[in-house]
Amino acid sequence: MYKAVPDPPSDPAKDRAAFNRAIDHYLPTQDAHSARDDLSFEDALLYTASLLDSASATALDCGEMLQSTERAKVLAVWHLLEIAKTTVDRSIAHLHPATART
Repeated sequence: MYKAVPDPPSDPAKDRAAFNRAIDHYLPTQDAHSARDDLSFEDALLYTASLLDSASATALDCGEMLQSTERAKVLAVWHLLEIAKTTVDRSIAHLHPATART
Protein backbone atom coordinates (compact mmCIF):
# COMPACT_ATOMS: atom_id res chain seq x y z
CA MET A 1 0.00 0.00 0.00
CA TYR A 2 1.36 3.39 -0.96
CA LYS A 3 0.74 6.34 1.34
CA ALA A 4 0.51 9.74 -0.28
CA VAL A 5 1.56 11.48 2.95
CA PRO A 6 4.39 10.04 5.09
CA ASP A 7 4.12 9.77 8.86
CA PRO A 8 5.40 12.87 10.65
CA PRO A 9 8.77 12.49 12.36
CA SER A 10 8.60 11.41 16.00
CA ASP A 11 9.52 14.11 18.52
CA PRO A 12 10.31 12.55 21.95
CA ALA A 13 10.43 15.95 23.68
CA LYS A 14 6.96 16.83 22.38
CA ASP A 15 5.63 13.39 23.39
CA ARG A 16 7.12 13.78 26.89
CA ALA A 17 5.59 17.25 27.27
CA ALA A 18 2.16 15.90 26.31
CA PHE A 19 2.60 13.05 28.79
CA ASN A 20 3.54 15.48 31.58
CA ARG A 21 0.52 17.69 30.83
CA ALA A 22 -1.79 14.66 31.02
CA ILE A 23 -0.25 13.54 34.34
CA ASP A 24 -0.57 17.05 35.78
CA HIS A 25 -4.20 17.20 34.71
CA TYR A 26 -5.31 13.79 35.99
CA LEU A 27 -3.00 13.44 38.99
CA PRO A 28 -2.59 16.82 40.67
CA THR A 29 0.39 16.79 43.01
CA GLN A 30 -0.70 19.52 45.41
CA ASP A 31 -1.92 17.79 48.58
CA ALA A 32 -2.41 14.58 46.59
CA HIS A 33 -0.64 12.42 49.15
CA SER A 34 -1.92 13.98 52.33
CA ALA A 35 -4.92 12.63 54.18
CA ARG A 36 -7.83 14.97 54.67
CA ASP A 37 -8.80 15.75 58.25
CA ASP A 38 -12.42 14.77 57.58
CA LEU A 39 -11.56 11.40 56.01
CA SER A 40 -13.69 8.69 57.61
CA PHE A 41 -12.37 5.27 58.56
CA GLU A 42 -14.51 3.61 55.88
CA ASP A 43 -13.31 6.03 53.19
CA ALA A 44 -9.70 5.45 54.25
CA LEU A 45 -10.15 1.68 53.89
CA LEU A 46 -11.78 2.08 50.47
CA TYR A 47 -8.99 4.39 49.32
CA THR A 48 -6.37 1.95 50.61
CA ALA A 49 -8.09 -0.93 48.78
CA SER A 50 -8.00 1.09 45.57
CA LEU A 51 -4.30 1.88 45.99
CA LEU A 52 -3.48 -1.77 46.70
CA ASP A 53 -5.48 -2.88 43.66
CA SER A 54 -3.54 -0.48 41.41
CA ALA A 55 -0.19 -1.48 42.90
CA SER A 56 -1.03 -5.16 42.53
CA ALA A 57 -2.00 -4.78 38.86
CA THR A 58 1.18 -2.81 38.17
CA ALA A 59 3.40 -5.38 39.88
CA LEU A 60 1.75 -8.24 37.97
CA ASP A 61 2.16 -6.49 34.61
CA CYS A 62 5.80 -5.67 35.35
CA GLY A 63 6.54 -9.17 36.59
CA GLU A 64 5.27 -10.79 33.42
CA MET A 65 7.78 -8.77 31.35
CA LEU A 66 10.82 -9.92 33.35
CA GLN A 67 12.83 -13.11 33.43
CA SER A 68 14.22 -15.35 36.16
CA THR A 69 15.05 -13.88 39.57
CA GLU A 70 13.82 -10.38 38.77
CA ARG A 71 10.45 -11.85 37.82
CA ALA A 72 10.33 -13.88 41.03
CA LYS A 73 11.03 -10.78 43.14
CA VAL A 74 8.32 -8.69 41.49
CA LEU A 75 5.79 -11.52 41.69
CA ALA A 76 6.64 -11.93 45.38
CA VAL A 77 5.78 -8.25 45.86
CA TRP A 78 2.56 -8.85 43.89
CA HIS A 79 1.69 -11.72 46.23
CA LEU A 80 2.26 -9.55 49.32
CA LEU A 81 0.07 -6.82 47.81
CA GLU A 82 -2.68 -9.38 47.16
CA ILE A 83 -2.52 -10.53 50.79
CA ALA A 84 -2.79 -6.92 52.00
CA LYS A 85 -5.64 -6.25 49.55
CA THR A 86 -7.55 -9.32 50.76
CA THR A 87 -7.12 -8.20 54.36
CA VAL A 88 -8.44 -4.71 53.58
CA ASP A 89 -11.32 -6.14 51.51
CA ARG A 90 -12.35 -8.39 54.40
CA SER A 91 -12.18 -5.42 56.78
CA ILE A 92 -14.48 -3.46 54.47
CA ALA A 93 -16.89 -6.39 54.25
CA HIS A 94 -17.15 -6.57 58.05
CA LEU A 95 -17.80 -2.87 58.58
CA HIS A 96 -21.19 -2.00 59.94
CA PRO A 97 -22.84 0.99 58.29
CA ALA A 98 -22.85 4.04 60.49
CA THR A 99 -26.27 4.78 61.95
CA ALA A 100 -27.73 8.21 61.39
CA ARG A 101 -27.69 10.43 64.45
CA THR A 102 -30.84 12.39 65.16
